[in-house]
Amino acid sequence: MDVKVALYVLCVYCACAMCNTGPNGELIIDRYSLPTRCGREVQVGDYVRYHYTGSFPDGRIFDSSESKGMAFVGLVGVDSKVIPGLDRGVMGMCVNERRKIIIPPHLGYGISGAGTVIPSDATLVFDVMLLDMWNKDDSVDTRLLFKPLSCRRSVQHGDFVRYLYNGSLINGTNFESRYGQNVTYDTYVDEDHLIGGMVKGLMGMCVGEKRSIIIPPFLAYGEKGYVNQTVLQAVHVGPQQQRANSTDENSNQK
Repeated sequence: MDVKVALYVLCVYCACAMCNTGPNGELIIDRYSLPTRCGREVQVGDYVRYHYTGSFPDGRIFDSSESKGMAFVGLVGVDSKVIPGLDRGVMGMCVNERRKIIIPPHLGYGISGAGTVIPSDATLVFDVMLLDMWNKDDSVDTRLLFKPLSCRRSVQHGDFVRYLYNGSLINGTNFESRYGQNVTYDTYVDEDHLIGGMVKGLMGMCVGEKRSIIIPPFLAYGEKGYVNQTVLQAVHVGPQQQRANSTDENSNQK
């Protein structure tokens, strides 16, 4: 009788231990808020930008990107600068997803801890919201939204154009719009007047055409951002609608 009870207790204990082991080893991941659409998930080799709050299981916060006023930007899986548990924990995330990542000590700071902030063998809890992702192999993604039946001539490098646009980050945050003002942006289509991604995105457009242009950071504003309106290292989305040509010139980069 005692043997049967012992075996029963052992089986229950093993089953519970397996319940706490997720697909990422010993990480526990709670995807508690998912976007309605996810066109792409984080993979090894992607750059990511996210806000995080790091805490202990009792709720005490030891670090937060939002309190610093700047999201974390880093490479996933290759030369990662974060602890292994956090690096693995963001794999498969979608932009605008929120998840809670519980990291065991050996995937955190281990027996050494981290100074006076993280004690030895500490379990850590990270609440993460993914804001952006891109890859060094990304190119400008142009999507046709509307094209007129007649197109006498399409945009070529060096042309002078006038167009309306909405500028937003990949997570939907708007940073500038000419639609609301109904004032065209007038410029030459070259690298002296526009960011490289916009030059590529405008090529081949017809008057009256509307398209969405998704630009990775290294073809946009990179690490500098733009007039304090766009964050560092961000993917930009800009639906453009071309208007009739003009002889006015604007030398600011868009």
